[in-house]
Amino acid sequence: MERWKTELLPLLPRAVQNVLKQIPEEECLLEIRLRAEQPMQLVFATGDRSVYAAGGRPMLTQDACVNLLSAFCEQSVYAWEQELSDGFLTIRGGFRVGIAGRAIRQENGLVRYTNVNGFCIRIIREVKNAARPLVPFLTEHGRVQSILLISPPNFGKTTVLRDLIRIVSNGLYGVPPMRVCVADERFELCGSFDGSCAFDLGIRTDVVSGLKKAEALERMLAALSPQVLATDELRTERDAEAIHRARACGVQVFATAHADAPDNLWKRSTMQRLKTDAIFDRIILLGDAPIGAIRQIYDGTGRLLRLVEESA
Repeated sequence: MERWKTELLPLLPRAVQNVLKQIPEEECLLEIRLRAEQPMQLVFATGDRSVYAAGGRPMLTQDACVNLLSAFCEQSVYAWEQELSDGFLTIRGGFRVGIAGRAIRQENGLVRYTNVNGFCIRIIREVKNAARPLVPFLTEHGRVQSILLISPPNFGKTTVLRDLIRIVSNGLYGVPPMRVCVADERFELCGSFDGSCAFDLGIRTDVVSGLKKAEALERMLAALSPQVLATDELRTERDAEAIHRARACGVQVFATAHADAPDNLWKRSTMQRLKTDAIFDRIILLGDAPIGAIRQIYDGTGRLLRLVEESA
């Protein structure tokens, strides 16, 4: 049985559980979308499906939204205030839950959500060899390259990054083994809250989880002697600065970012310096299926090197 059925289902309302238990593994569920007074929307690799409760009733009431948020927050919404301020939280097992509702910015700068009326639950999976198609482009003259994986949301960047870490950490497929340090701000790469790893990240991998990624990257660079730093979803100026500092110290970097092409990535002011200084050796645009499919490969400035259609 898939991990999400054993770890996620117990948190959900009984009617939702009953539907989700019937989904076969081969259908590859990607997201569960629950909205107050609406049918549940299931997002698969092949399309969407709307599901009503018995009698055509909505799957979730407004009152049930309050209870569900409490369940996701381990019965203490206040304790999760910092995480909720970003509009999502990562629950036990590494599952990300996006929140919809009324957002109110408080005096302390945090955003508090009231009248929560919707949830987007992303299903994460470990897919061994998802990054295997990247191996031919991972090294040059025996040296591991810095890699930025890009794609629109929900194309499997985190899954591929996780496997890329494993391959380099273990020295598989002719790749030289290296010490990898992972900044896992939202517990999505390691999939665990307790300091252990629910996923296989390799034998030479150390993880710092729960800190803002820029701070975690800086701490690991100073204390853990990494050869490769890895992190998911570059977003802020501090993230970019930490990556730049690591590269200046001779450390390679694996990272991801949302974009459908480098030109659109560079439109963000936070990413401009990464282009100017060609911080990444390779920028790899992933396709939507299968996981690990490569569409295009660029150099660090966004210059197209080749068109590829590879799959795991």
